[in-house]
Amino acid sequence: MEKFYAAIFGAGIAGTAIANELANRNKKVLLIDPNVSETAPGPPAALVNPATGRRAKMSWNVHLCLPALRDLITELQDFAEDTPIISDTGAIRPAINEKLAENFRESLEKYDWPKGWIRWMEKDDVMAFNPNIAPNHGALFLDVGFTVLVDNYQNIFRQYLRDKGVDCRYETAQYHHHKKDDGFTIQFGEGTEAEAEHVIIAAGHQTPFFEDWEYLPLHRVKGQIVHFEADQDLEWEHATSAMGYSLRRGKRDLIVGSTYEHKFEDLSTSEKAFVQIKGKLEKMYPGLVDKVHKKNQMAGVRVTTPNKLPVIGRHPEHKNLCIYTAMGSKGLLFSQYVGSLLAEHLVGGAAIPEELDTKRFDGD
Repeated sequence: MEKFYAAIFGAGIAGTAIANELANRNKKVLLIDPNVSETAPGPPAALVNPATGRRAKMSWNVHLCLPALRDLITELQDFAEDTPIISDTGAIRPAINEKLAENFRESLEKYDWPKGWIRWMEKDDVMAFNPNIAPNHGALFLDVGFTVLVDNYQNIFRQYLRDKGVDCRYETAQYHHHKKDDGFTIQFGEGTEAEAEHVIIAAGHQTPFFEDWEYLPLHRVKGQIVHFEADQDLEWEHATSAMGYSLRRGKRDLIVGSTYEHKFEDLSTSEKAFVQIKGKLEKMYPGLVDKVHKKNQMAGVRVTTPNKLPVIGRHPEHKNLCIYTAMGSKGLLFSQYVGSLLAEHLVGGAAIPEELDTKRFDGD
């Protein structure tokens, strides 16, 4: 029976990140996910933006998270050759009211932004830069912001991991814990088995349904996006974030989102969400809504925690059962750095930051 250092359940943003970090430390890794492949469809785009919310708050440990993601993307792009992974055109955050302008200006003073990451644009500068943007009171421009073509990114990442020696199995499987040595048997749907010293649950929005992790306060939030196609070529390439976001992919394609649905029954799309998202587009680009048509509408689920940060670490009763989840809306930004923290903990015994550790919920 084949033996692995870790079997990872989930080959999405978290699962591929921790698989890569363990492979970088010369560990034998098994990556399992029945819901994906290396040519799977997926979300067309996502925004990496380190200035979050209406106050443009600096994201958690962004000075470490962003370079880690950038380094990985450079490796993946070299591996992918001609398949694009990102649109590296920056992101603008127009202040569409005076309060936002005040908040954004305060952000520039409040946080120790690395040089060249972020800058203020006066109203006239914004209009000269992109006259299609809604009336505003100036804007933040994030030179470090970029759009990730998520479907390409994830499929290429899985191919990259397989090429790196990770055993990628896109099929159903279950794990069975050995009380004697705290190891695991992995049983696949067709009857074959493997053994693993560790199991890591990184199954995205399916993670809360793993019985061993039901005690965690994980909250599932449904989000819908709309993929629009314009009637003619659009004049800008950058991402836009203002009470929603719009991302470019191709000369006429525009991805707009997102809803935040805290109560939902399924992953179907809805006309109500479409109207809401079209309203977001109108707030950002009021002259555009009658010049685009819906190409596709998609729904997904992200997992969050009370402090809006990921959860990594060990199960309180089974030391070799681990988790990497709750990526929230910053999953791409957090993914590689947080994955390295978990890998360093497992391989080298490094402490996990308290704000991320599963131990923060042990007394709940």
